[in-house]
Amino acid sequence: MLRKTRVLLAGSVAVLALSLTSTAFTAFTANAAGDQSGIDACAREAQWAGFAKDKSGEGRNDDAIYAVAIAMAESGCNRLAVHTNQPTDPDPGTKDLGAWQINEHWYPEVHGHDAGVVTPENWQDMGWSARKAYAIDNDGTGRGWASWAAWHLGTYQQYLGQAREAVYRVWQ
Repeated sequence: MLRKTRVLLAGSVAVLALSLTSTAFTAFTANAAGDQSGIDACAREAQWAGFAKDKSGEGRNDDAIYAVAIAMAESGCNRLAVHTNQPTDPDPGTKDLGAWQINEHWYPEVHGHDAGVVTPENWQDMGWSARKAYAIDNDGTGRGWASWAAWHLGTYQQYLGQAREAVYRVWQ
């Protein structure tokens, strides 16, 4: 009987350890989305950047749903997206970088980091791009999303449904 109890106890400890390890790993990877792309990563990082979940009931557009729709229209929520502005674009020859396409001319802090190395403080990090988008949208000038071409052109509108689904799917 003592031998069976030891085996059962040892097995239970092993299962518990595996369970805790699995839970810890899941929690860590869920919080490390900066090096990921895609609409769910955009929604997660928009939340962590400070965007409210959904302000549609207030008739407002400064929320995560609009943030994700803008990023989808600008880059497909690709954290490594680079767009070189054409001669006919505002700020010709400059680059828009990251998921939210932050312009290097207006926000030169996008440079000065090792290319290809994702850190929490460079444009290749989804979280940095989301935090910068939040800061620009809430900079007190009243421009809000007017800084983004997707807003002016209305291309973000086709992504509002997908953005709403992603925000509600990943929001915690």
